[in-house]
Amino acid sequence: MTRPSEVKPREGDLPAALYKDWQVGAEFPELAFTITPDIVNEYLSVVDGDPSNYRVDGRQAAPPNVLAVYMMAVMYRKYPPQQGGIMIGNTFNFYHPIWADEPTHVVGSGRLTDKYEKKGRKYICYQVDFHRADGTRLCSVSHTSAFAE
Repeated sequence: MTRPSEVKPREGDLPAALYKDWQVGAEFPELAFTITPDIVNEYLSVVDGDPSNYRVDGRQAAPPNVLAVYMMAVMYRKYPPQQGGIMIGNTFNFYHPIWADEPTHVVGSGRLTDKYEKKGRKYICYQVDFHRADGTRLCSVSHTSAFAE
């Protein structure tokens, strides 16, 4: 079982990556972690989720957005967190269920896709992809954050 807090640094733990440090096209190192039935149950309790909403062909699946809590940890492996970031938006694409009754070994990877300035804010955009250890694609996320001057 890998809790997000075990793989995600907190703001201030490491020297922060500044806007000037971000390089479009930069790849994020892979992050391996395991989603277990305990994590699925904890996530359901935190989001007040109803497990009956997550059945696939009669089998209990995890809420697919359980991966959202690991998204920034993938990016932080290359660019440690800067205080004051504002999450602007995320677009999720889900491809395969995470089964709630078994451990799922996941590998996250990604890349910086864009950075730009607009109305006094600096924006970064990145993509994170999650696969099972066997290569089965689980989810992809396109993310945008902004940082004040």
